[in-house]
Amino acid sequence: MSDTRPSSLVNFELPRRKVWEEKHAIAAPSYASFTSRFGHAFPKPQFLESDLGTTAVYVLPPPSGQSKRHVVIVHGLNTPALGMLPLAKELQALDQDAHIVIFDLWGHGLSSTPFTAHTPHIFHFQIFQVLGFMQWTRAHIVGYSFGASIAVKFAIQNIWAALSVTLLAPAGLLRKEGFSKTLQELLDDSKGKEAEAIDSVLSFLEGGPLVVPTDWQERVTSGQVVAEAFREWELQEHLGYPHSVLSMFREGNTYGCEDYFRQFAQLPLKKLAVVAELDSVCSKSQLIDLGFDNVEIVEKADHGLVRGASSEVARIVYRSWTQ
Repeated sequence: MSDTRPSSLVNFELPRRKVWEEKHAIAAPSYASFTSRFGHAFPKPQFLESDLGTTAVYVLPPPSGQSKRHVVIVHGLNTPALGMLPLAKELQALDQDAHIVIFDLWGHGLSSTPFTAHTPHIFHFQIFQVLGFMQWTRAHIVGYSFGASIAVKFAIQNIWAALSVTLLAPAGLLRKEGFSKTLQELLDDSKGKEAEAIDSVLSFLEGGPLVVPTDWQERVTSGQVVAEAFREWELQEHLGYPHSVLSMFREGNTYGCEDYFRQFAQLPLKKLAVVAELDSVCSKSQLIDLGFDNVEIVEKADHGLVRGASSEVARIVYRSWTQ
């Protein structure tokens, strides 16, 4: 009997099922480790388990007690989910019915680091897991920086799950050619140079050495978010964090994603982009050129607008929800 399969498939073989090691993820620090450094001024997480690892989820119930607006916020690269707390609080001050969930992306905060490339689909999995945990079919998706890039592709592939998508200072439009030659080479091949690649990416993200404000303890005791202190704790206590950051930067659509943004701009979906006037990561003109028609600028703000200009960003987002 002759083989009638297409010739291109005759020698094709699907990969074998991955055999997970007994310890298939790098564990995150314990909650006790976090509170020993930062106290109990921040919301307590709940933990979701999966084959990829553990996801830490922070649920912020609606102040009114009526869960009428479901919101999932996806944080950026480097700072954990609690870095989005100032924006979440401002949104709930404007919308008493907003039920907001934030969660630590893989390798950040109290979420573990899976032993797999940190491509967008493993973060889509986290979004779906959070939606399932909350028993929500759809939600308003708000993504910041790296989280915005994740939200773009998530919406393209799962438009049915998004009531709206808001992109805040989105990453994804950086050009690799704009990186230093050393960083470009390390992104292409870091074999045997993992530590050097991690240092280069962290330095790029910080804009230089990490500097933690001297008054951070006083500020976090009162419930203020000090992003630099969170990042220092991650570097010191989360063994998987630096590896996740490198993999996310390299594999997670942080640069060269113009085509995805162009496709996203054409989706029949309520969309909003908010950019900072002083931000070099993304500009209004870039988004307009890609087909976006609803882009707001926060004047005198930089890439940290979700904390430095959280009240203004919240007003813009809330206005978009209610128009």
